Amino acid sequence: MISLEELQKAPEKPGVYLFKKGNKPIYIGKAKNIKERLIQHYRLAEKDEKERAIIDSSTSLEWLITRNTFEALTLEVDLIQLHKPKYNILHKYGGGYPLLLITKEAFPTVKVVRGTEHEGRLFGPFFTTSKAKKVKRLLHRLFKIRTCDPMPVRKEPCMDYHLGLCSAPCCNLVDRESYQLSVKSAIALLSGEVSQALEELYSRIEKEMQKLNFERCAMIRDQIQALENLSKGQKVSGIGYTNADVLYLMGRLVGVFLVRSGKLVDKEIIALEGEEELEEFIIGFYYRNPLPEKLVVNFELSDETLWWLKGRKDFELIRGIEPEMEELVKENLGHYLEPAILKEEFQRVLSISLPERIEGFDISHFYGEHTVASCVVWCMGRMDKKAYRRYRIKSLEGIDDYRALEEVLTRRSRRLKDGEEKMPDLWLIDGGYGQLNVAIRVRDRFSLPVKVFALAKEEEILITEDGKEIRLKEHPLLYRVFGLIRDEAHRFALTYNRNLRLKEGLMDVLDKVKGVGEVKKKLIYRNFENLYEFLKADDHRLKKLGISPSLKQEVAKYLIE
Repeated sequence: MISLEELQKAPEKPGVYLFKKGNKPIYIGKAKNIKERLIQHYRLAEKDEKERAIIDSSTSLEWLITRNTFEALTLEVDLIQLHKPKYNILHKYGGGYPLLLITKEAFPTVKVVRGTEHEGRLFGPFFTTSKAKKVKRLLHRLFKIRTCDPMPVRKEPCMDYHLGLCSAPCCNLVDRESYQLSVKSAIALLSGEVSQALEELYSRIEKEMQKLNFERCAMIRDQIQALENLSKGQKVSGIGYTNADVLYLMGRLVGVFLVRSGKLVDKEIIALEGEEELEEFIIGFYYRNPLPEKLVVNFELSDETLWWLKGRKDFELIRGIEPEMEELVKENLGHYLEPAILKEEFQRVLSISLPERIEGFDISHFYGEHTVASCVVWCMGRMDKKAYRRYRIKSLEGIDDYRALEEVLTRRSRRLKDGEEKMPDLWLIDGGYGQLNVAIRVRDRFSLPVKVFALAKEEEILITEDGKEIRLKEHPLLYRVFGLIRDEAHRFALTYNRNLRLKEGLMDVLDKVKGVGEVKKKLIYRNFENLYEFLKADDHRLKKLGISPSLKQEVAKYLIE
């Protein structure tokens, strides 16, 4: 633990300081006056959990003096990316969201990547990998951009060509001019700059019609239709920006709204632990994500942050949001409850302060097998999906929800006690008095400062640890909070259980059926989500994939036996 006497030895100059546990930094910060900022950390530790954890966990302290605050900011960012300290929010968001890369090659392909140091043209970010992969699949389906990477030299095209996902440049089945037009069309779809690509596509379809190349005409027609639909969408969107990131601060919530091709395409809501983390989040976000043409904000940015951003790319900063865009932003934020109203309701009905963080737990199994648990997190009015955790129960076989709940809460409590997860204010358990008592017992065993409630499914009754029973349907605001957490915990646990069963079921059966080699397994895993879907597939589709229909019969035969 760092003492106040050690902090007072720090210089009163700009620079960077490192709280370290052993040889590893756990928090890195910058300051105009290092000594003053370190003493502020010490004072905040009396009431702030994160600050207290930093001070208590640190065994040593180091600092580096710089000539000015801009140098301090630049050094801080580089050190955080190098050491990835546990308590820095910049580390959490500095890894980069998924981007799509159109590579710089003779026959370009499209990749899902992270970071901005790639040869080619980047598009994004996407806030989930699944979204990036969906757009990537769309580009393959519409524009037949090659799927292999690197591009091999083949005599015969692979299965993706026969599935209509690739134009097979590896076999010279498409000329370079036609392929480049497809790539240009894909870029137009991603960027929204469709006019020039449409002109070239119209010209190209005329040439293909004269050659009676009807298959090629049909493909170009689909590309024209996709780009025309995008163009129509731009005309009716009503947003005043073509390509911009809109950052909207609301209390300790910051919304990131991505406007591409004049439309709102994605959003992410981040809960800051304090408003002082705002600029650290912004730097973390753009450390590995590309800056847009325009950055629209409803708050002030420091000169140091602006210098840092401008050093990465020249962009236009717009302070203040157009009324149409602000209305759209507020509409997207509309599902967040007003904290003041919610605070009054918690005090009036439950006689407790509004929790900042609630963890919800649920158990799921399939007739006693594949027992799993979920932990979902509600934080400051929203579900924090990055904090969700799932557990596979290890301590029992068969059906015993109480023991399963005890195991997951015990495992969770250890992480909370060790400071590996942020301490919640309240646990919400899916169940009745039995589940509530299990949770209270685990909570007391670890001496956690956490309240415990249970929510019974049948009558939607919230049970508190002091025996109160609240019919949530009579209190709609509370029902929106606790009902959402319970339903989300149930969904997350059920999805994990189902995926586990499907994955293990498919793998288990295919491992035991004769004639299924590694190549065939990969084909089946890639194209069918479960055994049922595989068994219902028609023979024509299986032949297209290179799978003999007799293999389906072998799998069915194995299941019957």
